[in-house]
Amino acid sequence: MENSVSEVKISKRVIAYLLDILLVLFVVTLVTSIRFINPHYDKYLETYEKYSSVLEEYYNGDINENEMIKLNNDNYYYLTKYSISYNIAIMVVLILYYVFFQKYNRGATLGKQIMKIKVVNVEEKKDVSILNYLIRALFSFYIYVGSIIPLVLSTILVFIIKASKYMLVNTIISYIFLLFAIINFSVMCIRKDRRGIHEIISKTKVINQ
Repeated sequence: MENSVSEVKISKRVIAYLLDILLVLFVVTLVTSIRFINPHYDKYLETYEKYSSVLEEYYNGDINENEMIKLNNDNYYYLTKYSISYNIAIMVVLILYYVFFQKYNRGATLGKQIMKIKVVNVEEKKDVSILNYLIRALFSFYIYVGSIIPLVLSTILVFIIKASKYMLVNTIISYIFLLFAIINFSVMCIRKDRRGIHEIISKTKVINQ
């Protein structure tokens, strides 16, 4: 039972997870700082200043919540519109790292490799397929980044929903996936085999190397 998933402590997985997120954020920041890849960077910063200014007025008590939402509807909409390149970069980096790199690095991201754990198929005799890794990635939650599915939805919805309704719809989607992330982590802590929902769906588990 040396490689039993039950022996993989949650703390080891959390440390590996945090190391990986730091790496992903570092790579995304480098990539999106290139103006060719992120041509709306300056407009994003300008809009972010307006958005932050409205929030500051709200926190200072100069405006009420309804006024804050009304004033920031357009700002929030354009923040997403100007960050499309950033969102796409995040999605590409996440998929390349958590799907392809992990697949061809024997089931381990760099964080997992440092913590000496790896991903395997539930039936350990079978290899973890690209599809398995993709499902894991899609249903995982990444701190400071979010999940891939809501990133895709927010990118699509910015071209479909009016600015006045976008903030509300996107906020609801974000909260739904945040709730899913909390439930997912709780399931990992409760289950004896320490498998989260994303692992149950993808038919994978984490074991010691």
